[in-house]
Amino acid sequence: MVRFAGVYAALLTPRQTNGELDISSYHNQVKSLGRSGLTGFAINGATGEFTISSEQELERLLQKTREAAPEAEILCGIGSGDVNGAVRRARLAVEAGAKAALLPMPCFFPYRQDDLHSFASTVASNVGLPVLLYNLPQFTSGLHVETVLSLLATHDNIVGIKDSSGSLDIVRAITEARLPAARLIGNDGALAAALVEDICDGVVSGVACTLPELMTNLFATGGKGESFTDSRALLDEFIQSISILPTPWGLKVTSSMRGYTQISFPFPLSTQRQEEAARLSNWFLDWYKQTLQVKTGAA
Repeated sequence: MVRFAGVYAALLTPRQTNGELDISSYHNQVKSLGRSGLTGFAINGATGEFTISSEQELERLLQKTREAAPEAEILCGIGSGDVNGAVRRARLAVEAGAKAALLPMPCFFPYRQDDLHSFASTVASNVGLPVLLYNLPQFTSGLHVETVLSLLATHDNIVGIKDSSGSLDIVRAITEARLPAARLIGNDGALAAALVEDICDGVVSGVACTLPELMTNLFATGGKGESFTDSRALLDEFIQSISILPTPWGLKVTSSMRGYTQISFPFPLSTQRQEEAARLSNWFLDWYKQTLQVKTGAA
C-alpha cells in the first residue's frame, strides 16, 4: 500500500493582474515552504482555486513544483465537472511524477451518492495513479461514509481520503473498519481533534502555506502535551482571524505578509473587503511577531 503521512501544504496559485499564472511567485512559495520540514505539497485543490485553472496551467504548476522541490511528495488535484476532464488532469499528474491524485466530486450541480460512486469509480478505473478521494462538501456534493467504504473496497487504486468536511465520521469509520487506507485531514480546524483520537495519518493544510512551522509543530505533538495545547490555541486563533475573508483570501493576505507569494485575487475587492484585508494584515503582523515567533521559534 502507498503510505501518506505528515503535513502537506495546500498551495496557493498566485496570478498576475491579467489572470495569467505568476510563476515566479509560485516558485518562490514552493522553495520557501520546502525549507520548513513539510512532507510535500498539494496543488490545484480548493486553496489553489482549482476551478479557474486550465489543464495547461496545471501542467505548468506540476512542472514548477517538481523543479523547485524535486524530492517532495506531490498530491495533485484533478477536479473537473466530468470524467474526461478529471482523467486528463490525472495523466498530467502521472507524467509529473505525482504521488497521488486528489479527486474532488463534481461541483455546482448537486448529486446523489450513486452519482458520486459512479463518477469516482469511472475515474479511478481510467487513472494509472493512486487516488485519494477529496471530500469537499462546502463546494461540491459531499461523500457519505458508506460511499467511501464501498469505493475503497472496490478499487485497489483508491487508497484513502482527504476529508475537508470538518467532520471526522469518515476517518473514524475507516479506522474502526481497520482498512489500510490513508486518512488525511483536509480541514485545519478538525486536525487537533483527529490527533487526539489518533484517527489520521496526515493533514493537507491550507494554513501550512502561511504557517508551516505551526502545522508541523502541531502534527508532531501527536495530540498530547503542553506543546499540543499551545499550538492548537494558536491555530484556532489564526483560523478565526482569517475567516473574515472568503476561502482562500485570508491565506493570500497572510502568505504575502510572510513573503511567500505576491497577493492576487480573482476579481477586484470591494471597499469593504479592502478594509477587511488591511485589518487582517495589521493583526497578522503583530500576532506573528509577538505570539507565534515566541511560542514556535518561527523565523
